[in-house]
Amino acid sequence: MICSDEFGPLARAESEVLGIKALPLVAIPHPLAGNKIELVRAKAAAIVEEIIGAITSSEAEIEATYAGRFSQLTERRLDGGALCVDDVCAVDLALENHANSG
Repeated sequence: MICSDEFGPLARAESEVLGIKALPLVAIPHPLAGNKIELVRAKAAAIVEEIIGAITSSEAEIEATYAGRFSQLTERRLDGGALCVDDVCAVDLALENHANSG
């Protein structure tokens, strides 16, 4: 499944409810709407190899790669301005500034 990174946690929650904990979720950077075609092409090109791997890998490889992806909660985002997905956190300066102004 290809989804924008913004909706990765929702997609993972849905896949777990449906009993597909290792559903390959390939994230494309959000947003796509409103992007110029060159940027959409660049975003798509950046995930081509992962898509190929997701459809050609063994079940064990897929499970090792995708089980749990996007399953961490995003508490840091709520508490201080970062979106955490697996072991990676991206700082959202708008949220960080908002958290510091209140």
